[in-house]
Amino acid sequence: MGDIRVEAPFRVVIDGDRRLEDVAVRELAGMLEALAGLVAWASGDILHRPLHSGAGRQEGAIEDAARIRLVSLASGSIDAAVLPAAPKPLPEGGFDHEAETLSEQSFGLLLTVAGGAVEGHVDLARALVDFTERFASQPGASLRLEDRRPADGRSVIVDAKRREDLRHRIAVATAAPIPKREVTGRIYQVNVETDTALVRTPQGDRVDIEFGRELMEDMKRLLGDRASLRGEVTYDPRTQRAKSVRIREIMTGDQLGLDFGGVDFWGDRPVLELIAEAGGHPVADPSELEVHGASKGEWDALYEVLGNGRA
Repeated sequence: MGDIRVEAPFRVVIDGDRRLEDVAVRELAGMLEALAGLVAWASGDILHRPLHSGAGRQEGAIEDAARIRLVSLASGSIDAAVLPAAPKPLPEGGFDHEAETLSEQSFGLLLTVAGGAVEGHVDLARALVDFTERFASQPGASLRLEDRRPADGRSVIVDAKRREDLRHRIAVATAAPIPKREVTGRIYQVNVETDTALVRTPQGDRVDIEFGRELMEDMKRLLGDRASLRGEVTYDPRTQRAKSVRIREIMTGDQLGLDFGGVDFWGDRPVLELIAEAGGHPVADPSELEVHGASKGEWDALYEVLGNGRA
């Protein structure tokens, strides 16, 4: 039998002064468990399914993909082979044994992120940085990831310099955009006792408003109308959407100075007026509403989609 390490498609190496015999068994077990966790993170990214927090098993496909096997241990290194998920049967029968499994894809993504492709995989990049800080942070130590499959054949080294580069890329990818200093929406509630109001934005968000007494009359006048409110905006740190505004200035539609070609941008026009403007007219004969050419099966499919299926 040949060298079993050569037969393993993936290799994970901790390079440094520490030898395998200097590492406690418990630490090795923790390292292997953390490695399986990285594969789980990558699987979740590929499937666009976030991992649940806390201990316990992950969702089925992710759990299966993370079941990597340790083929061998050598001084200063860990060699790990992937336990691929069972191949899916082909339509004509049989199995495609050459199809790349989720576990293999996850290892490949791990190498890609280790190489610096953080965009869209921030959580995986953080997990990778945490892994290197736990197990490869000693002076001169590094983590080496190898994809030894003939079609791929690549190796990525995460040393102290690369770890700092990954941290920088993570910070850039998660940096909040420069917030606007105004919120535009409909003022639908004004409290004259607390000098507060509520605004509904075009996106449907409710924003709490605080204002000074000098703006009270303007706020009452604009109740039910839309306006742009400028001031100190507080944003939700997760969604980056406005939560509240301490306003300093109110700008109504006329003050915005935008030319909409005579169209009243802020006004709510009657539906019948809009229909007439579009060339619509009242239906005099119900037969005008009849749809020709649709089969019974097509109607049944439509009713089923609408939740009103017929027997």
